[in-house]
Amino acid sequence: MKNYCFFLVIFLLGITTGKGQEVDIENFKKINFKVTGGINANSVFFATNGSNNRLPFTYLLSGNMSVSAFSFSMPLSYTLTNQGNNLGYTVPFNFNRLSLMPKYKWVKAYIGDVSMNFSPYTLSGHPFRGGGLELSPKGRFKFAMMGGQLVKAIESNESATKVPVFQRMGYGMKIGYTQSKYRLEWIGFYAKDNLNSIHENFDSKQVSPKENLVSSLNFSSSLVQNLDFTIEYAVSLLSEDLRSKILNESDFISTKLSIRENTSVLKAVKANINYTIQKTKLGIAYERVDPNYKTLGALFFSNDLENISMNLSRAFLSEKLQMNSSIGFQRDDLAGQKKQNTRRLVGSLNASFQANSKLNFTGSYSNFTTYTNRNLSQFDYINNPNLTPADTLNFRQLSQNATLGMNYTFGKKKNHNINFNYNISGQANEQGGIIRKGQTSQVQNYNLTHTLQFVPIKMALNTSLNYTSNTVSSMSSHAQGGAISLSKKLMKDKMNSNLGLLYNSNITGSQHNSVLGLKLMTNYTAFKKHIFSLGAIQMFKNSSQQNLNELTVNFNYGYNF
Repeated sequence: MKNYCFFLVIFLLGITTGKGQEVDIENFKKINFKVTGGINANSVFFATNGSNNRLPFTYLLSGNMSVSAFSFSMPLSYTLTNQGNNLGYTVPFNFNRLSLMPKYKWVKAYIGDVSMNFSPYTLSGHPFRGGGLELSPKGRFKFAMMGGQLVKAIESNESATKVPVFQRMGYGMKIGYTQSKYRLEWIGFYAKDNLNSIHENFDSKQVSPKENLVSSLNFSSSLVQNLDFTIEYAVSLLSEDLRSKILNESDFISTKLSIRENTSVLKAVKANINYTIQKTKLGIAYERVDPNYKTLGALFFSNDLENISMNLSRAFLSEKLQMNSSIGFQRDDLAGQKKQNTRRLVGSLNASFQANSKLNFTGSYSNFTTYTNRNLSQFDYINNPNLTPADTLNFRQLSQNATLGMNYTFGKKKNHNINFNYNISGQANEQGGIIRKGQTSQVQNYNLTHTLQFVPIKMALNTSLNYTSNTVSSMSSHAQGGAISLSKKLMKDKMNSNLGLLYNSNITGSQHNSVLGLKLMTNYTAFKKHIFSLGAIQMFKNSSQQNLNELTVNFNYGYNF
């Protein structure tokens, strides 16, 4: 793998050097020197009469700057904060970050604490500390590469879970070839834990250093008119313990690809077909991810699934009515090794209607049906001869959700905006064809807001009401509340002040909880580039157990140049 990457880097640098010799004299004469950016300082003070796990004072300093001249630009960003200092443990990433991303014509570099995205199955936005490069010349080839630290090492006495974390280094490369009607990409990603980054006995913690090599091939085409097709196929070689021996040391491929005794070869594929005819769009999508498929280039990943879906969209009534529908099927336990498997049928319908320039409606409906089956082995029947076929079925979960929305705007000097939203969702668990008592739930939510803008005096009045009803089994709870706020622009629009009051109460059985809040926010712009803002929120929380008072004060300063 290392030798392969070395020759590939040399090849790319050779192409880059050849392309870089082209000089645009006309653009070179135009200096166009410019410095833009901004800095921001934010501080938060928090106080309460109850137990407090938050820092009483936190700050966040951030900024960005971009220097450009000729065809060169160099963005710089940083973040400095004391957030996380009171955690009492170390996390495998950095709160304080410094990023530098210079760009010259079709060359862009990533330096410092950055992230890059190749594809969902390879490198998918994982932050790293190191460097990266994107080359996008005018020709048909595009290149990208990266390398750096994905995860920093943590000893067990510094970890929140008391489990050590190895330092993990990652390296990736992407090569793309584009024609007028198709595009082809190859992606390679390699990650390896540093065995010597932890000095304690990590075997006792059931932690092992990992190694991962992922290769992906992407293809997209529009060879047929109105028909688009994309597909990605990825293979991941994951070694749970890189200390294991090479499977076959005499084999060239096993040695170069580090195929070990515990290496698993896993695959993932995703394809999409979209067809457009007049005002109708039809799409079909398919995705399959092997059980235990993993890439160390992603923070989170779902595996052991197979999805197939179809969507249809069309406009009606001179495009005033837009409708979108979809139906899909999902299942897991692709290898048939789980004691329980799940299948899910999903259907949805979304619509929007623009009655006129002032009134519009939106609505949606979705239905989810989840089947969960328990697979019994022959030993289960032997050990318990009283089992019946009904014991193999766990349950079927039925879920429905519907929403309705309306927005109405009218008035000129007094501009009114009324918005109403309603949402209802229900769920039921069916076992053996029967929905038993206590296996249903329903949630309803109503929200009404009204905004009145007094245009001549630059003042606005906002009011809102909300109500929520939640019924789970034989228990029910109700929450209702409202809010009112008044905002006003002052000092020739340089200052904007907002004063608000909110109240919310919740009743669950014999328990009654309420929250009363007061907020004051104001911001001031000085010399067009300096922005000062100050906000304070006082919350009074009353419950049957205790009464809490919380005060949050926020001050922010921003400067743009």
